[in-house]
Amino acid sequence: MRPKILVVEDDTRLRLLVLEALSTEGYDLTSAESYEDAVKAIEAEEFDVLLTDVNLPGKSGLDLLPICLRRSPRTYLMVMTAYGSIDTAVQAMKLGAQDFLCKPIPLKDLISAVRVAVEKNAAGPGRFEPETASDSPIIGRSVVMLNLLEQVNIIAPYKINVLITGETGTGKELIARAIHQASPREKNSLVAVNCAAIPEHLLEDELFGHVKGAFTGAQSERKGRFEQADGGTLFLDEIGDMDLAMQSKLLRVLQESEFERLGSGKTVKVDVRVVAATSADLERKILDGSFRADLYHRLNVVHLRVPALRERPDDIMPLSQGLLDRFCERSGLPSKSIASDTCHKLVSYNFPGNVRQLQNAIERAAIFSGQSAEVRVEHLPEEIKEQGSMFQMPAAHTVPVTIPDEGIDFSEVVSQVERNLLIQTLDKTGGNKLQAAKLLNLKRTTLVEKIKRLQIDSAEEEAEAA
Repeated sequence: MRPKILVVEDDTRLRLLVLEALSTEGYDLTSAESYEDAVKAIEAEEFDVLLTDVNLPGKSGLDLLPICLRRSPRTYLMVMTAYGSIDTAVQAMKLGAQDFLCKPIPLKDLISAVRVAVEKNAAGPGRFEPETASDSPIIGRSVVMLNLLEQVNIIAPYKINVLITGETGTGKELIARAIHQASPREKNSLVAVNCAAIPEHLLEDELFGHVKGAFTGAQSERKGRFEQADGGTLFLDEIGDMDLAMQSKLLRVLQESEFERLGSGKTVKVDVRVVAATSADLERKILDGSFRADLYHRLNVVHLRVPALRERPDDIMPLSQGLLDRFCERSGLPSKSIASDTCHKLVSYNFPGNVRQLQNAIERAAIFSGQSAEVRVEHLPEEIKEQGSMFQMPAAHTVPVTIPDEGIDFSEVVSQVERNLLIQTLDKTGGNKLQAAKLLNLKRTTLVEKIKRLQIDSAEEEAEAA
């Protein structure tokens, strides 16, 4: 299929000249002389490349960029203008433009630039669709996500450490996988370690491995995650939960690219790219002494922030439909669409659990809609239907609005609120303590300690026995 190119230029002579020059390359060309004509063309079909002048009659050509990206996020956006300035170029790039050309443009240079755009576009699809266990691709049409993916594309070829930050459930591991898959290391392993899910005394063994006899029960040698990732990428998720002693050992590996297995004095050399992620505020942790500043700077060579879902509402419906299509195909359900009133509910909800919460909601809705071809409002979870808070405390256990004359037992009130929050979170996760800890932004060990202190397990057992 011939690459489709839309040329938007109000100067008739120049537009015809550009079309004539590009026709020699065998492209499928469409032209527009105004913003309104361009919008009609964009809505009618998808283009591989959009080449637009900035100064059009009425609205600016820059206004076409977000419209084109919403319609076709894979389109390569090129902007040209006779009034080039740094401010205009920056504005164009922020809106998703990938090339900025200043008039007058020699025709051979224009042809060359469009040829490069076509080649990049042809190489682009699929590069940013890594999959997790749930087969969820990265879907991003919003400017903020497209800019993030462009940064991934820029840094991927280089062996530099990357720190990915963002709220829980935003898809930080997907970004890590995108970096790996777009890099020269993609043929080797990407090894993921959730630092929050592994007890502190076992994390060293998990990362570095051990030799036979290193400790009781070590009946054979074991390669750690660093060795498993040799030549590839090691993804350290929730790096903020790593204890200080382990941070010191990790820092040495990052500096020297070598380590010793537990119980061994032999140095092991590795070639590993480290991508770390956290939902914690590492700068605050540095201030309170729970995270090493030197390790932070070693990891933070490039910082990528994954935006919360509420910061990219344009992505909610493409994400919803994409997740729905994949789940239905995987589960043997018929293809489904999302009803318009359901779309309104989804877009207006703030999704405190981000993409992970949206995925859970969509999969639940797909199941409850059964063989129906449409997902309706009644199939959505209660918190989205009612647009309420994720956590609703029972009135009997809320913090008092006024303090009575006789005073209150502060510790008792705080413990009761804490207890109710933990119970509701555990109920939401079906008793999964690791998932509950993530929702509450706690270490799993901290959550377990609170459960024991508040005697939540014993209370639930008594309730079940009754």
